[in-house]
Amino acid sequence: RASATETIYNCPQAPAARTVKQYGADYIAIECAGDYTVNFTGSTATKLLPADPYSGDYAFWSNKGDESNMTLTREFDFTDVSGSVELSFRAWYDIETDWDYAYVEVSEDGETWEILITPSGTGTDPSGNSYGWGYTGVTDGWREEKVDLSAYAGKKVFVRFEYITDAAVNGEGFMLDDVQVEAAGYRSDFEADDGGWTAEGFVRVQNVLPQTFGLSLILTSDSSVTTIPLNEDQTAEIPLSLKPGEKAYLVVSGLTRFTREPASYQIEIR
Repeated sequence: RASATETIYNCPQAPAARTVKQYGADYIAIECAGDYTVNFTGSTATKLLPADPYSGDYAFWSNKGDESNMTLTREFDFTDVSGSVELSFRAWYDIETDWDYAYVEVSEDGETWEILITPSGTGTDPSGNSYGWGYTGVTDGWREEKVDLSAYAGKKVFVRFEYITDAAVNGEGFMLDDVQVEAAGYRSDFEADDGGWTAEGFVRVQNVLPQTFGLSLILTSDSSVTTIPLNEDQTAEIPLSLKPGEKAYLVVSGLTRFTREPASYQIEIR
């Protein structure tokens, strides 16, 4: 049996903001005798991730899931390059600490990969899950990363970002933006396109998703449950008539997939 997440005893009620988890439910008990209209206004958009792209509207995101292996790969031609070669990029990540890892790798043949040392990565492996130097844990914002590729000057190579997760618990994943290899004249912020990268599991994303809601009204007087239709703009007007001692429950759920960010809405009773 579900308990009320809040109870409203006095009506009318001014508009008040609330949030609900996606595919969770708020049970709002209303105990106001009289005739009222409940106005529901839901947000039409929500965030995919807790952080926005570092610049502009787009970034590459690893996706998230258990027992998964996502990659983002691109070939670079350094045959006419001599001297220093540096890969720079911005990284944000929320990765299960010491169990899941993201890696930066390089290969000359696309088959055998070398894991590269990164400033924010770690070589520790307390769980035995790491394949080498990798990112794990949670950043406190975007980080600038610079990786030395000078050993590959004069060659063609593949550069890869790889995110590998175990069988249980996963974070929000790994997000990448503003990739640059100055020696090759390459820079992409992913605003116009994918920058020439091949994504397997990774997705070029904006940090926004359409938000939808599920709405129901339960009356204790007759145990009736009514599904409330919402307008396209996620609004609804619900007539409510309660006698003294009667109670109604307004049940609100967020129905947007792919995100753990909460759904915002407000209720007014007039």
